[in-house]
Amino acid sequence: MKQYMSATRLVTKLKMLRSGKKDKSFLVVEGITDFRLYSKFIDPSCCEVIIADSKQNVEACIKVFNEEKALGILGITDRDFDGLEPELEVIPNVFVTDGHDLECMLIKSNAFENICIEYGDKEKYMKFESHIKMPIRDYLIKQVALIGYLRWYSLKEQLGLRFSNLEFEKFIDTKTLQVDLSRLIDYVLFESKKAKETESSVISKEVKKLKARHHDEWQVCCGHDLMVVINLGLMHVFGNYNAKNLFPGQLEGNFRLAYTKEDFKQTQLYKQLVTWENKEQGYYLFKK
Repeated sequence: MKQYMSATRLVTKLKMLRSGKKDKSFLVVEGITDFRLYSKFIDPSCCEVIIADSKQNVEACIKVFNEEKALGILGITDRDFDGLEPELEVIPNVFVTDGHDLECMLIKSNAFENICIEYGDKEKYMKFESHIKMPIRDYLIKQVALIGYLRWYSLKEQLGLRFSNLEFEKFIDTKTLQVDLSRLIDYVLFESKKAKETESSVISKEVKKLKARHHDEWQVCCGHDLMVVINLGLMHVFGNYNAKNLFPGQLEGNFRLAYTKEDFKQTQLYKQLVTWENKEQGYYLFKK
């Protein structure tokens, strides 16, 4: 009910704004970090960015305006696990990130290299890549995908596992940045108070089955998890002295600052927004 009422208030707010700004577009986003990133690229003279406070509110709000055939109102949400499910509902005028979420979009871009230049030690970085025999970003996404598969399995099976405030050092080797799946499952079950009622070996088997289907790991990974592991890597494995006191929230902010319009233009999301703009009869998002 709270989400429904919030969506209702959001629709009312947008209708009031639209009554005084009939020539403006309105872009509805999930939260404050989305607002901070997308506002870098949106032209405020022709489009206003509105925070909805949740993905559900974005979708519910845009559905209302779709029914009313309103022009110039659209939303952006994180893809989450939606792209991995065949029954995905496609909502017109709601666009999703290329990967799992906004943070994955940042990490997949050139911003990653810029962050590593600022906080990484080149010698340590090259030594670690030589050890793992692949680019660091590829290695990290493979490791963190294990957490994503467990999140997805919990969601699919409605297990109600708790993933908030994870202590990553409980299941990650800070020297190799390798995720131990058994330790991860045992830790999450304990934190969720489900250790006695759920068999960890069964979950491990099912998570491995999901992993064996070879999904796009950028859609499986939760970007916040990936940010934490990158932060651990910079602090303990391949970072310089600047990274010693770095924390994940600060790192995410630095990624947003390092992410440029040119990075954004490389995404499918940007291309879809441009297509929307071209079809929307005089409503714009970007500077002309």
